[in-house]
Amino acid sequence: MPKKYRDIAEDMALSALENLSANSPSNLSHAGWIRLLRQYLRMTQKELALRVQIPQSHLAAIETGKIDPQIGTVKKIFQGLSCDLIMMPRPQKPLTELLRGRARSLALKRLKQAMGTMALENQAPEKESFARLLEKRTDDILHDPRARLWSESDE
Repeated sequence: MPKKYRDIAEDMALSALENLSANSPSNLSHAGWIRLLRQYLRMTQKELALRVQIPQSHLAAIETGKIDPQIGTVKKIFQGLSCDLIMMPRPQKPLTELLRGRARSLALKRLKQAMGTMALENQAPEKESFARLLEKRTDDILHDPRARLWSESDE
């Protein structure tokens, strides 16, 4: 299977994900955005509900977080606020950190298997040597495009 390269747009999208700060306004929930935009536009819940053809009580429950609406409903509400809805994932931690952590756990698992055999033969390396070997194995896994990091058999 040929290696798939990311294009510039994909690299930019991944970069944007990495640069989202925890304190940015994008941290608002959909309910928070709806309330904020509705109030900014000086629109009542009743007026917005009429625009999007949903009951005002349903809109109130959405804004207070009492119900979790379907994506289609959220999209209709934002359209009623003259906004487009853009969904975008936000990593819980940097993707490079996640990837390296997964590769390191696989490398550690594989080294521990080998270390068991080496310990039986009194050939186990010192802690410092083991740490260097672990980092090397982690880098090897990260640089191998064929390495499967998420297969269930490696968990």
